[in-house]
Amino acid sequence: MYTEVAKVEDIPEGTMKHVEHHDKDLVIAHVKGKFYAMNDRCGHMKALLSMGKLQGTEIICPMHFAHFDMRTGKVTRPPQPENVPDMDKLPAEMVKMLENVDRMVSAVKTHDLKTYEVIVVGNSIQVNF
Repeated sequence: MYTEVAKVEDIPEGTMKHVEHHDKDLVIAHVKGKFYAMNDRCGHMKALLSMGKLQGTEIICPMHFAHFDMRTGKVTRPPQPENVPDMDKLPAEMVKMLENVDRMVSAVKTHDLKTYEVIVVGNSIQVNF
């Protein structure tokens, strides 16, 4: 059943938006005139992907930098915790702590995510649940 989740003007080209429908967190992305919908919780540590970065049809998780393809929900790159911005400017003790966290986190499996069919009817973005 298709349900409206947003209006076209709510999600400009090249952006994404978090939406909630009942008990589901979704991210809707607008890429090259097409809309995509996927679960908005990272398949690694449940961070909100909509707080990350959109690169084409891929979303980069804001927590551990895993990449997910909006078209398929597949993990295209596993988490990369060592990519913390400005890590070289942190005190040595903090870097050591982050390296220990990285070792623990890398053992957590990253799961692919569910995607949903999207249609646009007039100005209405609708997702098939």
